[in-house]
Formats: sequence, structure tokens, C-alpha cells
Amino acid sequence: MKKQFLDYNKISDLFVFPQKDDYVSNVKEVQHYLNEFIPDIGKVLQPFTDVISNVSKHELEDLYLRTFEVQSITTLDIGYVVFGDDYKRGELLVNLNKEHQTYNIDCEGELADNLSNVLKLINVLEDSLLLNDLINKLVAPALTKMIQGFGDDQLLAKEKVYIKHHKTLLDKHESFTIYKHALFALYKALDHDFNIKIEEQPQRSGGFLSSIKQEIKLES
Repeated sequence: MKKQFLDYNKISDLFVFPQKDDYVSNVKEVQHYLNEFIPDIGKVLQPFTDVISNVSKHELEDLYLRTFEVQSITTLDIGYVVFGDDYKRGELLVNLNKEHQTYNIDCEGELADNLSNVLKLINVLEDSLLLNDLINKLVAPALTKMIQGFGDDQLLAKEKVYIKHHKTLLDKHESFTIYKHALFALYKALDHDFNIKIEEQPQRSGGFLSSIKQEIKLES
């Protein structure tokens, strides 16, 4: 009998672009769901839910873009977070695309390794070994790196790059880093279900901060 996990299809709603009108209500539904089944994880998510419930739609979209796309802290394309520009990411995308097609998962215009799309595989994958690899070799290592990206040292390093080349400052308002609570809640949920044991990954080429520097170098 297959073990019952949390509903990661529902939890994936936290990480989609908040363009649709039902985004906030979906997040509140996830909050209620976690509060009911694992209150300790619900407490981790609560600061995120509180902020996104009290900002305008424009501000909400800006938070997402500033976190994951424009002057971003990290990216939701977790294959890139783990492997960078290494050929292994290309192989990963091919394999994930096959799994998405097998289970009729609509990637909604995002890449196959986008976090929201990968989460939709968790409750449907029938191969337990593949599922274990997905969590411990891809999702958990990526989440660890993404959460680390919200640390003061990482934000300072990133700020220095932008100040030097674009004379811009990162917005340090608390809400700017609010997605770290959603990412950490997800990590705690996965650890609850899978008892995470992150497997060491080979050195990847490049990195998220180095990719920013490379983009700036190409621009100049």
C-alpha cells in the first residue's frame, strides 16, 4: 500500500506566478490545510500568508518577480539551482518532461523543472525509488540552496554586484524576503513525509550569483 503524503499539488499553488485572482484564496487554503494536519508547519508558513493577504495584486506580483525573476534572490527552476549550466540539467529537463507527459501534468508555460511543476509529480509518481531520488537528489538540495539565498551574506553579495554595475539597491523591506517562509514550510513538509537525506551533488558549473555577474559582463 502506497504511503499517504501531504497534498503537494495543493502546496504547489504557493509557487505559481500570482496573476490569477484566486492566488490569495489558494494560499489561504494551503494555510488552513497545513494548520489542520501539521500545525507546526502551518506556523512556519503563516508569515507568508499574512503578508500576501494584505498587499495589492500589483505588489504581490512585484514580490514574486523581485524574488524569482527581476533582481531575483533565486530562481524556481530547481534544476538550474542544483546543476547550473551543466549538461545534467538538460538531461533532467528531458526526463521530467517525460514524467509530466505520462501523468498529464500541464506545466502552464513554465519549464519542467520549475518547482511548482515538480511538486505536482510527488503524489502521482508510482516508482518509489524515482520519487526518493526526486526528493533527495533534486528538490531538497535545491530548496536548501534557495533558502540560503535569503541569508544576509548572500543578499549583501548580490547587492554589491548590482550597486557596482547598475547603481541599484535591493529592497530590504521584510516582505521582499517573505517567500523564504513558503520555501521553508515546503522543506519541513517534505522532511515530514520523506525524512530527507540530501545526497551530495557533483560540483556544478556556475551558480545563481555568478550567472548574474555573467549577464552583467555580457551587457557591458
